Amino acid sequence: FASYTGATMVSAVSSNGAGLQSVLMLLKRYRGYKDIFIQANTMYGVKTIAKASGLNYVGEVTCSMPSLMPTLQQVKEFAGTLSSPEHSVFMATHIGGIVNPEIEEIAAFCKEAKIALVEDAAHSLGSLLHQKHTGLFGIAGVYSLYATKAVPAGEGGIVVTDDEDLGEKLSRFIMYDR
Repeated sequence: FASYTGATMVSAVSSNGAGLQSVLMLLKRYRGYKDIFIQANTMYGVKTIAKASGLNYVGEVTCSMPSLMPTLQQVKEFAGTLSSPEHSVFMATHIGGIVNPEIEEIAAFCKEAKIALVEDAAHSLGSLLHQKHTGLFGIAGVYSLYATKAVPAGEGGIVVTDDEDLGEKLSRFIMYDR
């Protein structure tokens, strides 16, 4: 899968939710992130994962009608309301297998503002923007292999990241019962 996506580090997980939860918990514990915000148009489970991560849930970014995903301007406006964006995680969701058309710009803004961008790429396995796979624009991305997803395996998920330290911690974190 690393060869397919071009990701530096790849980990198999039991589900998309388990992967997202793992990434968020590691960002909180080892990188000192405190807050999390998500986009308004996403599955309710994403909101529960955000709240269960231990990060302080600070709200939702409005989404635009053409893409049903947030624009760079909407992310900037929301981040402008945060007291310390550098301690925040933004969990973005690619809707229906479509890559957020402004994800490159959003990723660049998040990097500049020191906001950790985590991609919920549950529906977008195989989706590309300018020959780059979803999940690789931010610090990590998580795909789903659930029965209703692009690659249906019944259950499971895949975490991709180019952050070697995060990938190493993740590989050890998900082996807790072995």
